[in-house]
Amino acid sequence: MLSMPISALMAQSYLDSMIIISVGEYKPAIIDANKINENPIINDSTPKLPVSGYGINSKRIITGFDVEPIKPAQMVGEPLTKLYNTLVKIGMGTYTTPYGELWYNNLRSKEGLYGLRLKHLSSSATLKNYGYSGFSDNEINIYGKKFLKEHTLLGNFDFARNAVHFYGYDANMFNISKDLTLQRFNLFTGNAQLISHYADQKRYNHDVKLSYYNVADNYKASENNIKAAGFVQTQVNKELLKVNALVDYYNYKTKLDTFNNTIIALSPNFIAKGEKYHASLGFTATMDNFIQSKFYFYPNVDLSYNVIDDIIIPYAGFTGGLQKNSFKTFSDNNPFVLSELKMVNSNKQYELYGGIKGTLSSTTSFNAIASYSNVKNMAMYINDIEGLQNKFDVIYDDASVLNIRGEVSYQQREKLRINLRGEYFNYKMKTELRAWYKPQVEIALSANYNLQDKIIVRADLFYIDNQFAKFFVYDTPTIVITKELKGVFDANIGLEYRYTKKTGFFLNFNNITNYRYYRWSNYPTQKLSIMGGLSYSF
Repeated sequence: MLSMPISALMAQSYLDSMIIISVGEYKPAIIDANKINENPIINDSTPKLPVSGYGINSKRIITGFDVEPIKPAQMVGEPLTKLYNTLVKIGMGTYTTPYGELWYNNLRSKEGLYGLRLKHLSSSATLKNYGYSGFSDNEINIYGKKFLKEHTLLGNFDFARNAVHFYGYDANMFNISKDLTLQRFNLFTGNAQLISHYADQKRYNHDVKLSYYNVADNYKASENNIKAAGFVQTQVNKELLKVNALVDYYNYKTKLDTFNNTIIALSPNFIAKGEKYHASLGFTATMDNFIQSKFYFYPNVDLSYNVIDDIIIPYAGFTGGLQKNSFKTFSDNNPFVLSELKMVNSNKQYELYGGIKGTLSSTTSFNAIASYSNVKNMAMYINDIEGLQNKFDVIYDDASVLNIRGEVSYQQREKLRINLRGEYFNYKMKTELRAWYKPQVEIALSANYNLQDKIIVRADLFYIDNQFAKFFVYDTPTIVITKELKGVFDANIGLEYRYTKKTGFFLNFNNITNYRYYRWSNYPTQKLSIMGGLSYSF
């Protein structure tokens, strides 16, 4: 009987080639398998070419290589502004006032600079009830500067011809030709200066200047001056030793007399600087050789302490000095002086001062100082008692002077600059009733506004307090009359429009308050005056 279990039927579905025949008792068995140990072999049909042996024959080849230097890195800045050699300004103002000015300079140079300046300003002004008040100013300036390896050499030659008229008299009472009231000053000036620039402070840095001038007026008065001045400075230990020296000689000659004066001064000073402080200690020895020789000694003490990073710097000092009085200094200040004056030098025996300076912000700085001094032979002007009393003489008196002054400056780059300055004086005279022609209060305000370098506005305002003039009763010189001159307020405004970089126009207004005031007795000023013109560069 053929029988097939269920397991065999299931195996049949997987082993299609297996046949099982069972007779009797079923004993299945599987024959052992033999593994074929042969690996497949790939035959390469591409024939291999025989490789012959080879060798390398080394040989050095010499080559050249030139190194090209690398240019140093440079900061790229703004391009330099184009400069022009020559600037000319011409204009015309009220009261028949022609104006002309010319500047000529070399362009940028590492070797030095030189230049020329010419100026003319005149007026044919007349004032009601006063004499002819015309004037003229003519100037020639030639200057130069040479840059040496460790020095700078400077020099200049100047000539000025300035003319005024003694117009301070009543023209209704006196009919005087303007030629008889003419005063003319001819001035020749020459200077030479040598300045060192040693980086090593242990070397002897120096600044030496030699100057000469000659001034002569229309009435046979003349003055010659030769002056040598300078200093030598070097480091001694950690301090600086600075020695100033001066030799000043002048000869003053009039129709009646001749005066000679020589001033010799030597001033050694030790200067010490620290992180917070600055101190200068020394003295000045002076010889005044005028008629007879006199010797003076003055202290030189100056101390300052930086409290807070240049914001607050208090300072104080004790000093003095001899002030030279000459025909040139008097006529520069008051052109209506006599040609024959008494010459005495003013001796500031001592001056004590103290103040505080610093900065309020990055744009604003200030300085306030008070001083007290004692001066022998302080010079003052008084009206001459002879003739029309339209000339001024000089007198001297001892005085104690209290001076308080302050200044505030504001600057916003090149766009806006403002400066305000004020001074107060209190004079205690030894003999004279007052300090003649010396005001107690002076205030000045100046401002400059630049709008994109196209429109420029300038303003100057100033105030001078009441002054007092000394007169004598006619034919009775012992009786003094005090005349008060009212305070002076004046304002000037200047406008400039730069049409191109070469061409511009200007318009100036002087005494815009239209107020006639007196700086000197019997000498009123002009009222409102206007001047306009143009400028051209090439």
